Amino acid sequence: MNLHNYDLNLLVIFDMIFQEQHLTRAGTRLNMSQPAMSQALKKLRDTFEDPLFVRSGKELLPTERARQIASRVKQVISMAEKTFQDSGEFEPATARRTFRLTMSDYTEMVMMPLLFKRIQNVAPNIKIESSHLSSKDYHSGLEKGDFDIVLSCALYFKANAFRQYLFDDREVVIVRADSPILKEELTLERYISLNHAQFQWMEGINEIDDQLKSINLERKVVLEVQHEMVLPLVLRDNDLLVNMPFRMAELFKELLPLEILELPLKPIEYSFNQHWHERNHHDPAHSWLRQEVFKVAGSLPSNTKLA
Repeated sequence: MNLHNYDLNLLVIFDMIFQEQHLTRAGTRLNMSQPAMSQALKKLRDTFEDPLFVRSGKELLPTERARQIASRVKQVISMAEKTFQDSGEFEPATARRTFRLTMSDYTEMVMMPLLFKRIQNVAPNIKIESSHLSSKDYHSGLEKGDFDIVLSCALYFKANAFRQYLFDDREVVIVRADSPILKEELTLERYISLNHAQFQWMEGINEIDDQLKSINLERKVVLEVQHEMVLPLVLRDNDLLVNMPFRMAELFKELLPLEILELPLKPIEYSFNQHWHERNHHDPAHSWLRQEVFKVAGSLPSNTKLA
């Protein structure tokens, strides 16, 4: 069926005649003349191949066919009215929608508990899905609509992506709280002499090793894992050094007996952002989500220095 072949205005006329059961009264409510209403009724009869309304005294009574389609016609009109009246506003309290976010272990740990709590408080029917991707897939995923927002310090995005700064962090060192490593200052010499554990850096990017290489030094990495959140658990029974962002280290310190130390290198700092595709830039629901992410980021402590 091709809707171009049908005059949808006829449904409004049908509905009004059904309500009034009188052609003149229906025409008055629609601001249409008697001849125009008669012509419209003829078109309706031809379209539905049914009389639709039959005269009984001064009234037009609906046929069985008219009664069958009346409720569906009412639904179509109601949906059309809502569509044209929709201001594009997003109502979090009643909205039902799934948002897909891509982030690392780090951003998921730092942001997700606070973000989900905030969203649940104001939009209980919203569902959040979080996924991990290699940074080289960030932009293609946004372009294809696989996810809504990327939370990352990566900058591998094209011109049709937007970016908003969220917060900063920096690299520190963690050890278990009763480790003999803590008996002496963590100098650069000790740092490279001790055993290290780390998670596998994507695309081989590791600013710590790059700094060491520039001064002809190298760490002793004895353990690599795929997920950064495993490393603090490893420290419970091992005397190792682990590098991770300060905010993540602080969260783990609340759960495990750990100590945080300064990295004996030039400061390694990161700026984390949220990224989204231009197709979603003016979507009210998407804009609301970005505002919630930004508010959560703004609630994080601004200080990342050791006490």
